[in-house]
Amino acid sequence: MPVFAIIPQPNPNTTKLANVIATTFTNEFIALEGEKGWLVSTKGTAQELSAKLGVSSGENGAAAIFEIASYFGRANPNIWSWIKIKMEAPPSV
Repeated sequence: MPVFAIIPQPNPNTTKLANVIATTFTNEFIALEGEKGWLVSTKGTAQELSAKLGVSSGENGAAAIFEIASYFGRANPNIWSWIKIKMEAPPSV
């Protein structure tokens, strides 16, 4: 299943984004430390995710959204486990 990184950008409505992600992707997201971003597992494209979250319209703030093709670094082990599980999961119907 695709995994997307969502990086919030300065905008008065961006405070809404955390709640929209949590309610839209209840079991398919993980917040990065200090809510400096989120990882979301969902079908589709970055553009479709942006529209679903209300980022394209600006209704729920501004963010840069990237589909993850590869990953590496130093972070909480829970993040690496979550990414591995989600990326290896078959796409849901």
